[in-house]
Amino acid sequence: AQQLPGKKLIICPPVLKDYWEETFLSFDVACKVESMGKLDSIIADKTDYSTIFIDEAHRFRNEDTISYENLFIITRGKKVVLVSATPLNNKYNDILSQIKLFQKPRKSMIPGLPNLDNFFTKRQNALDRFESRNDEGYTEAVREGAELVRNKVLKYIMVRRTRTEIKNHFSKDIEARGLFFPEVAPPESIIYKFDEHASL
Repeated sequence: AQQLPGKKLIICPPVLKDYWEETFLSFDVACKVESMGKLDSIIADKTDYSTIFIDEAHRFRNEDTISYENLFIITRGKKVVLVSATPLNNKYNDILSQIKLFQKPRKSMIPGLPNLDNFFTKRQNALDRFESRNDEGYTEAVREGAELVRNKVLKYIMVRRTRTEIKNHFSKDIEARGLFFPEVAPPESIIYKFDEHASL
């Protein structure tokens, strides 16, 4: 954000508004932070933002909503940075809808993949031929599809950060700021025994 020119807008859930304002202030980045519920007022404001940051971007995975339509108007012709821990919820179109906020689906700038609509339709069709997730071959089809999406699409547009990557590459920053990831204990087996009264 420090390196990007022009005015910056962050769109986030209302509960995260203060967090984003404090974070950008601590890095000395001027920005405007608005709640996701204020998309109408952002459109009416007509401020010429150069970059739009959208936190919890997976909330805009459904193109058939007024919120998505409003966000599409706001992001048209801008640099867009989507922040999400869960970009894929149910179908490949979840990802495609979010990508459409900054790429033309049939004239994409992703190397070797000008037609995103066609690519994602093929991936989804490969899964839709199964009647159930329990069908033989379904898990393998999901694995193959995920690998294709990662290698042909996401590697060009996504900065992916897992806990392991952050610990390996940013350990000094983590330590300097006093941050830490909670340690997750392995699951423990708890066996309940019912007496004759509890089992009735």
